[in-house]
Amino acid sequence: MIHPGEPTAFRAPGFPLVLALLYWYSYSNYLLAYLLFCLLGAATAVATYCLARELLPESLARVSGFLLAVYFGHVYFATIFLSEGLFALCVALSLWAFLIHLRTASFVSLLWAGLLFGYAALTRPIAMLFCPFLVFVLWRSVGRISKLFLLRTTLLCAAWACVVLPWTARNVAVFHKLVSITTNGGATFYGGNNDIVLHDRAFLGSWISTTKLPGRPLIDAQPDEVSHDQMEWRLGFRWVRSHWSQMPLLFCYKLARFIMPAVESKNKNFVLLESVTYLPYGLLIFFGVGACWRMRRTYSGSRWLAMHAFVLGNLTSALIFYGSARFRNAIAPVLMIYAAVGLQWIATLTLKSGGWNAPGWFLPPREEFPNRRQ
Repeated sequence: MIHPGEPTAFRAPGFPLVLALLYWYSYSNYLLAYLLFCLLGAATAVATYCLARELLPESLARVSGFLLAVYFGHVYFATIFLSEGLFALCVALSLWAFLIHLRTASFVSLLWAGLLFGYAALTRPIAMLFCPFLVFVLWRSVGRISKLFLLRTTLLCAAWACVVLPWTARNVAVFHKLVSITTNGGATFYGGNNDIVLHDRAFLGSWISTTKLPGRPLIDAQPDEVSHDQMEWRLGFRWVRSHWSQMPLLFCYKLARFIMPAVESKNKNFVLLESVTYLPYGLLIFFGVGACWRMRRTYSGSRWLAMHAFVLGNLTSALIFYGSARFRNAIAPVLMIYAAVGLQWIATLTLKSGGWNAPGWFLPPREEFPNRRQ
């Protein structure tokens, strides 16, 4: 039980730090908070455009930014006190800096990428899973394990650590135990891996509070929140080990939750609006992924590999913990680029089937794609 005024690490500090700076200027001014959320959303749309320019022609980069600006899932996060809006901006900026490094070999850009990835991890700890995928991309961009690869990896990880380690040191000083970022990982893991999310139709592949799961007396008996978290991790791993044969089915449920619109809300108007508006986006993203697969020579190179790796890292986090539209919408800037590719592919096939050629501003020749490995 966490009491008011008691030091805690239950939540990631990235989003609360932003609100603390805002409230330091004007205590509990919710209007300023909502204006800030709108500003973050608008900045994310601009950052999405800048990110898309590293991969697509100017026209499709603008389409990517526009798609995000009118995407209901992104607009919704500008109206509520959740960390996804800030996280999406960190994702767009950090990946943009990383792609600039892959194109120019600029160590300054790699430094910025590491710093922004670090703050993304402080906002939503699932960003920690992105680092191994990005290290793999750095290895592929060099082609072998060399001094250059080790230097790039060290710089990226050092920049990331400069942001994360001060908070980790604070946690060690408070709890006298190692807590990298938060103490809610166990609740998330056990809440997403249990009998209810495997068998209950209303919660398939989703998450449920550990207060409703077996072993709660063991959790409540722990003396502090770190031990509380560790016990939840142990119970979650115990359940996984005893249901190993059923994990593929649970993964399917989580994947479905990740792909589907958010329908778990009790607000029927929200569910209707989310379902109707997400359907065209889901189709565009699906066709965009298909286009990247079918035209691998066009959408190849280390920078596109970084995009694919980023999506794979986010999907991995959903499979480990639980499926949710929040996980998907958190990387909406990346998905909008796939949606723009899908729109391009659909328009090109439609024009060709009607005997028309795609306009030059919409479908440039292959050499205009800045995707060659550096």
